[in-house]
Amino acid sequence: MFPAEPPPAALPHRSAPIRLDSEGFAVAVLPARPYDVTYVSDHHTIGFTVERQAGVGSFASDRRRLFQADPWRLAFTPAGCEVFSASRRGGEYVVLSIAPEVLAQLAPWIDQGRLPQFTNMEDPPFTSLGIALRRAACSSVAGDDLSIRPLVAAAVERLAVRIENRATPAGVARSMTRRRVRHILEYLDAHFDGNVRLIDLARQVNLSEAYLARAFKAATGTTLHAVLMDRRIAHARALIADTRRHRPNTRLADIAAESGFSSHAHMTTAFRRVLGITPAKWAAIAGR
Repeated sequence: MFPAEPPPAALPHRSAPIRLDSEGFAVAVLPARPYDVTYVSDHHTIGFTVERQAGVGSFASDRRRLFQADPWRLAFTPAGCEVFSASRRGGEYVVLSIAPEVLAQLAPWIDQGRLPQFTNMEDPPFTSLGIALRRAACSSVAGDDLSIRPLVAAAVERLAVRIENRATPAGVARSMTRRRVRHILEYLDAHFDGNVRLIDLARQVNLSEAYLARAFKAATGTTLHAVLMDRRIAHARALIADTRRHRPNTRLADIAAESGFSSHAHMTTAFRRVLGITPAKWAAIAGR
């Protein structure tokens, strides 16, 4: 049974596909509309139903069968599996496509030669991940690795639990020590102006990506992504104050790029979320 009250939909219903691409994986939100597709993917595919849908489909077979997928259910299709699926109505659906090499990095204990295909699986722990992936695809900036990668790592870890009916290996769950926290903060201080990847942080402290993201928040009360944004905002504030006084013709877009933001708009969004003001407003304050 899935929950009597489904998780709240934080985003408006979408009428067109949304796709967020990153290195080795992609998240797509497919709208509720009729479809008829046949494909063989070179990526593994994790699916999550946001709305109930019904139709006809087949997997690695010529035999087509009627299907009905309930809301908040999990599906998985291994790479190389031929898929046919059609529905007159469809239903909003989240798709996480993962390259085999990325799956091997995130869950090396999974035997990729024996991956099962399944649909409409009840898995309450995945519900929050599915909704978070949907939100990330609709709101995140492409390439913002620390925002989306922890969700991908957690989704793969949960998939591994369902496939092998086992928990994460004990050796993965090492404590988040003060030394590790300090090392992570030092790394973020040194690299905030570039593309900080979760896998690089995990290698710095010898932890798995999925565990690192959870343990860091438990130890500090904040997320890796929030810390990275704080570092970028702090640098941008200092640059704005300096240029306001000494280089008044400097563009905010240039400050955004130097501070590690993908665009002026990205910096503005971060400022509003964290500080409650825009960079332009901060410039006016700093120039007083």
